[in-house]
Amino acid sequence: MADDNTRFIYADMKLVERERKDLARLYTFLRRYLTKTISVAKKSYFAIGVISFDGVLLDLYAKDSQLLDLLYQDGIRVSAVWREMGYNAVEEGQRLQLPVSSIGEENENVVLKQYSVYFAPINMLSPYEPFEPMERCGLALIVPACHTWEEYETLVMGMAHDMMITIQFNNIATMYYERSGKGLLSIDSMMSPEGEYLATYYNDELFRMLGLEPVDMYYQPVVKLIDPLPDNKELWEIVNEHKTVQDFPITVKAQGKSLDCIVTTDVYNQPSVNAHGVTFYFTTHRRMIAKLSEKMANGAVKTFDDIIGEDAGLKGLIERARRMAATESNIMILGESGTGKDVFAQAIHNTSKRHDKPFIALNCGAMPRDLIESELFGYESGAFTGARKNGNMGKFELAMGGTIFLDEIGEMPLELQAKLLRVVEQKEIMRLGGSKMIKVDVKIIAATNVNIWEMIEHKKFRADLFYRLSTMRLNLMPLRERRSDIVFLADFFIRRISEKIGKTNIMRLTPKSRELLCGLDWFGNVRELQNLIECIVQLYPGDMILPEYIMENLTGFQKEPVRATEEILQEAEATGSVTPVWPVKPSALGYDEIKKALEMCGNNRSEAAKYLGISRRSLYRRLEELGIVAK
Repeated sequence: MADDNTRFIYADMKLVERERKDLARLYTFLRRYLTKTISVAKKSYFAIGVISFDGVLLDLYAKDSQLLDLLYQDGIRVSAVWREMGYNAVEEGQRLQLPVSSIGEENENVVLKQYSVYFAPINMLSPYEPFEPMERCGLALIVPACHTWEEYETLVMGMAHDMMITIQFNNIATMYYERSGKGLLSIDSMMSPEGEYLATYYNDELFRMLGLEPVDMYYQPVVKLIDPLPDNKELWEIVNEHKTVQDFPITVKAQGKSLDCIVTTDVYNQPSVNAHGVTFYFTTHRRMIAKLSEKMANGAVKTFDDIIGEDAGLKGLIERARRMAATESNIMILGESGTGKDVFAQAIHNTSKRHDKPFIALNCGAMPRDLIESELFGYESGAFTGARKNGNMGKFELAMGGTIFLDEIGEMPLELQAKLLRVVEQKEIMRLGGSKMIKVDVKIIAATNVNIWEMIEHKKFRADLFYRLSTMRLNLMPLRERRSDIVFLADFFIRRISEKIGKTNIMRLTPKSRELLCGLDWFGNVRELQNLIECIVQLYPGDMILPEYIMENLTGFQKEPVRATEEILQEAEATGSVTPVWPVKPSALGYDEIKKALEMCGNNRSEAAKYLGISRRSLYRRLEELGIVAK
């Protein structure tokens, strides 16, 4: 409506609210910024107005309440429309989108002739392509004509410029935040005159994670979203102490709903200007591991196709391992060094339903005793001397949703075995130096090359842990128990190594060399054979691998060839002195297990051996030791 006394036109307040809402974050940031600016000013002769692109006065701020009363009496109040009021700095500045001032009599409006008006537009492009214009508005300094000062034009230009730079950098940071794919929440006290924590930025992902409907939280108290104390003690401690954390497990309670998540923070702290803020990056274990899995490219590269050999016993082991891969049970792989325990572990993972999740391996025998616990379970900041400032995730957390391979489990310190047992039973871990339990979803594959039964007997390995880890067992055959594969493997390694080093002439084994290879015990198993062939292929010229090449490069503990296995067995059977070859031991493969295998295979001993994952000869020896007569 028109006001005869002031000659101003006033917009409906519903329109004012709509204009404010259309400006969204820009308006709320301006409001907090101007409130803070006015509150810290010692004395001022000006009022600051926020003007919409349509020329509507959306807000008016002044330190001096008498000045506000004067402006109100003259009709300069919220909802006043400055367009079609004759020449004035606001109308002209909006039209040109440039800073403009109108001093006293330069204003055509009768009322405005008593004031000097200094206007600067806020006109920005979006940081996102195609860089379209953002919502526009402007700032106006309104000063009684008696206090006219040319520096006010510089002041309002500087305020508008600072606002645009601040918002631009905030937008750039926002783009960076959004690319993280995490739930984001920035908490700041600077823009609150009361010093309360306000939400200065957040995204839709945050609400999705919390299971809440999105609401407008810009510059609103954070406690409207995140429940206040006594809930969320850890989160509010981070905020109040301005703590930087990385991959920190925390439970967040928002509007009564709880979420276990992982947070990382960036903080700033400027006490001189009362500026304190924290930006939270929220994610869940599952989402974090999915990202890590992409970066780590799984960690398991071997499949069952990489296990080379034609021996029937080996093929039976592979088939047994494939069946194990289809289960969620823990697996124990027993076998001498060099038999390919790590290859089987990777192949099992890559065949399982967890194949697209992480495969994390830890060699328990290669880690110093005092570091194994932190490697497995992670640690918090300050947990021990030399700990990373922000703590660190352990292997169990990294393997979330996937498989953890604990190689050389027999080397694990006894005191740590009790902690691992609790993890296996409860499916929860606690970081070293921490106080919070973290749920874990992992499949455990353990392996050892020691005689685990002797270790259990001598109280060096917990029997309860062994049985928890060995729901399913895989007994890998030493190479000497599948001698028919020795030449096959040697030829394979000759070809592969030659291709790897670019050697065009492919060497061949002489008959004597073949016989020699088959007569050796290969205590280092497949790995020893591979290393021997790699050495010979690279060191010797010609097309033939001679017996002397083999003898010159044998390891120190195997200098002389042994008789063929069949010959040894025949002699042993004749003298009645058959000695089982490790890892076979009465308790390793018990009476009930063998009887069950025979029943399931219709008493076919060849099929039973395959089912048990051992060679036929090993089964025959076990049958004799246990006094079992197969029908």
